Amino acid sequence: MIKRYLTILLVIIPTLGWAQLYVGFKAGYSPLSNISFKPSVKSTPFYGNKPDFGLIVKYFDQKWFGLQAEVNYNQRGYNAPYKDTYKLRQVNNYVEAPFFTQLRFNMVGVHLHVQAGFYVAYLLSAKQGVDTTGTMVLKTYNLDLLRDNRFDYGLIGGGGLSKEFKWGVIQLDVRFLYGYGDLYKHKYRDMPDQSKAIVQNVSISYMYNLSNLFKRQKQEINQ
Repeated sequence: MIKRYLTILLVIIPTLGWAQLYVGFKAGYSPLSNISFKPSVKSTPFYGNKPDFGLIVKYFDQKWFGLQAEVNYNQRGYNAPYKDTYKLRQVNNYVEAPFFTQLRFNMVGVHLHVQAGFYVAYLLSAKQGVDTTGTMVLKTYNLDLLRDNRFDYGLIGGGGLSKEFKWGVIQLDVRFLYGYGDLYKHKYRDMPDQSKAIVQNVSISYMYNLSNLFKRQKQEINQ
C-alpha cells in the first residue's frame, strides 16, 4: 500500500515543476489570549499554562509563494471580574485547523516569511473557576449546546523565519488570531452580544522535505 502511494506521488510531483512539499510537527505556546465582549466587560488576558502542539504541511510551487495548513491542539482562555472583588477564569481546549498563504524571502540562507489566512476550530472541553478562597481552583465546565458555541472561525496571520538543513527545516512563527465565532450564544439569557477570541501564539516547527525523498525514490526506481 505504501509503495503504491509513493508511486502515485512520484508521478504527480514531477508534473508540478519546482514543487516542494514539506510535512512535520510543531510545538508552541499562547502567551496571551482573551475574549472581546460586547457590552464591554473588563476582561484581562489569560496567560497559557500548557503548550500547543500539532501537525504541519507546507507546499510551494514557486520559490516565493506557497500554502501552509495545520491541525493543532491549543488552549485559550480569559479572566473577568466576578462580584466586583473576585476574578472568574475560563480555560478552553480547542482543536484548530489554520490555512495560510505564505510569502517568503531568502535572506543569506534564511527564509523570512509573512502569512495570512483563516482558521476553523472546535471546542473540546473547558474549565472554569473563581478565586473566592484566595486561590484559583478550576473545575470542569459543563458545555451547554444552547449556551456555548463549540465552533469558532476567524482570521489568522503573522510572520517568522525558517532555515533548511539536509535533515529538515526548522521554522519559527509568531501569529495573531481574531475570531468571528462567538464563544457564547447571544440569544441565551444573560449572555453577551459578542464574545470573540483574541489570541497571540509563538511556535517552532520541524518539517521534512518530502520532495527530496520522492526524487531519491525515483532515481532508485530508474536505476
